[in-house]
Amino acid sequence: MVRFPLLISLAVLCISLNAQITLIGHAMINNSPLTQVGIVVNEGTTILKSFNTQAKSDFKIVLDFGKVYRIYFSHPKSPVMFMEVIGNNIPAEKKSYLMTYELNVPFVYKIDEDVDTTVFTSAFHRVVFDGNRLMVEDTSYNNAFAKNIIRKAHRYEKGNTGKNLETSRTLTGRVCFNNDKNEHIRDKAIELLDKSGNTVKTASTNHFGQFCFTGINPSEISRIRIVTKCHGSCTVASLYSNDWANLGNSPVVNGNSEWTLQQTELMKLNDDYFTSNIGGKLVSSSSKEKKFFAKKDVYLCNKYNTVIQKIQTNLIGAFVFQDIKPDNTYHLCINKSDLVPGEKLDLLTKEDVFITSFDTIVAGKQALRIFSNSNKRFNELSVDNDEIKMDVKATIFGDNVNNPIGKLKILLLNDDYEVIDSAITDNFGTFKFKYLPFLKRFYLSAENTDNILDVFKNILIYSSDDNLIKIMTHQKGNKFSYSPLNTEISSLRDIELEDPWLELIDEKKPALPEKRAILAPGKSIVENILFENNKAEISAQSKEVLDKIILVLNANKQLKIEVGAHTDSKGDAETNLKLSDARAKTVKEYMVKNGIETGRIIAKGYGESKLLNKCQDNTPCNETEHAQNRRIEFKVLGE
Repeated sequence: MVRFPLLISLAVLCISLNAQITLIGHAMINNSPLTQVGIVVNEGTTILKSFNTQAKSDFKIVLDFGKVYRIYFSHPKSPVMFMEVIGNNIPAEKKSYLMTYELNVPFVYKIDEDVDTTVFTSAFHRVVFDGNRLMVEDTSYNNAFAKNIIRKAHRYEKGNTGKNLETSRTLTGRVCFNNDKNEHIRDKAIELLDKSGNTVKTASTNHFGQFCFTGINPSEISRIRIVTKCHGSCTVASLYSNDWANLGNSPVVNGNSEWTLQQTELMKLNDDYFTSNIGGKLVSSSSKEKKFFAKKDVYLCNKYNTVIQKIQTNLIGAFVFQDIKPDNTYHLCINKSDLVPGEKLDLLTKEDVFITSFDTIVAGKQALRIFSNSNKRFNELSVDNDEIKMDVKATIFGDNVNNPIGKLKILLLNDDYEVIDSAITDNFGTFKFKYLPFLKRFYLSAENTDNILDVFKNILIYSSDDNLIKIMTHQKGNKFSYSPLNTEISSLRDIELEDPWLELIDEKKPALPEKRAILAPGKSIVENILFENNKAEISAQSKEVLDKIILVLNANKQLKIEVGAHTDSKGDAETNLKLSDARAKTVKEYMVKNGIETGRIIAKGYGESKLLNKCQDNTPCNETEHAQNRRIEFKVLGE
């Protein structure tokens, strides 16, 4: 459930002698006491009591049994909100029980642009009698309400060329070399120029060539320019929209590429609903050990410290957040209790490059501030959709939760209605698609074989955390077909960063069928282990990558690997072979020094004998192409 910055902790107590419900609350904002909270108790249209907490943050409300109450909470910083206490269905023989209940009441800031304050026309929380001896929350209602508080990004909407050009717009696109979408022009300054050649705004590309400008009037823009400093065979720079529509090629002249664009072309760069992804890995360390920050909660908070997203790190401490709006302030947060005294938390990129450590406290959580513009930290955290994997899972019932629909073949389709995977529901009606390429939109379908669905009037879709997502009316003789709304997709899908080491450290489970290719002997994992030119010393950045692999080997004590070092074709073959052999041995020595048994690692240098591309001797290649051949491959030898 989403947690918000302004909280009131309540205890609901049924006092047997007076047959009353006593509410005891503690008003909090960002984990600090909050005063001057207005409280009004209503039964129907009748106001039963009204008071203000004044200089105190604690309060108590005594209510009679047999009624339905609305309790309103107000504070100048927040919208007026109310909760419901349903106390009219408690039998007389149950009023002698001592009943306790505690919850956090989610007040929010009225100026928070991520919060939809209109939802507070309904009760934000409902407390009911469980029919036995307790006052409990109405889980279905409360979970459904919580999902509506945070505004959903318009992730699939696009700007159109018919818009008025005289208004502020967001322009976003990508740049690549040689019309090759895989040769990104990364970490370069990019400028918007007006009709007089003056620079209107400057940004920089991230590691996959993407850029973003906000607050732009397209009618004032005539050109886009990027400083490429390309050498060798990189003679053409290509400009694309964010959806890879080619807007033109430009030769590199004096280190710059420049495009003159018409207004219709500029509007192809327009995406006023543009959002991006950020992701990385968390590693905790102390004087005694370093370990993945695995299976821990990570929160994305906005500038008001509202928790707008929450995710759990995977087995190698990786996380990813979607719908990051440009030019906003965010905080990455973790629970302070997840770190022991003296332990620090480091943030790494997807490629295991150290970025920084969590360095501040926000709303009682250990935190790190992120600005979503083209600064170095944000660009290092930016993640393209191609770098994300997803799981899709749900449970299907007929009419009610007592009728799970098992043995039903579910098809997963992409936005072109092409089948990309299939799964069979188990006896509990649950299906799961594991570790698939990320899709913004997808569809679910199932054939009504043997009329298995025709005994039901309605088909119910529940999320993996047992929340109702959709109720669909079933027509006899028809197949099951579900086109989830944008707001429903997030309930069906879990996303994570792709990493080939992930299954290697899951000791408790055998490898899933779709992962066995990774575990099979002879399969290789390429990592970016950097060395200085003609040297075998490991760089500080590469030690972060090796530390990850050491953690994997420590988590899977049976795993054996080969460290294979490869060079490019520059220089003579014999020298390259000796250099690669020295580098492979250096990597092994580092891993053995850090606790890995020497018998679990074979070190071997291959020199230039196994190039990945055309870049053999005397073949013209640019530096990017040569860099593909300078690599360390970790080959799985088995367990």
